[in-house]
Amino acid sequence: MSTNEYRLSMVKVTKHHIFFNFYVNGSLANTDGYLCLPVEDFHRLFQDLFRSSRGRCVKNYSTNPPVEFYT
Repeated sequence: MSTNEYRLSMVKVTKHHIFFNFYVNGSLANTDGYLCLPVEDFHRLFQDLFRSSRGRCVKNYSTNPPVEFYT
């Protein structure tokens, strides 16, 4: 049984929310635009995906366009 690979590519990080692209096996899953979650929910999503995929989940900062940080 093969497991899926996930990538959460953060595009915009604000004080309360993270906007990101979600890739499954190298393909963009959210074709209508960025996904947005509260910071705590984003980190919980990453942890859940990481555990269920046996470590085949990464999060990174998008370089195209560059990540925007707000405080």
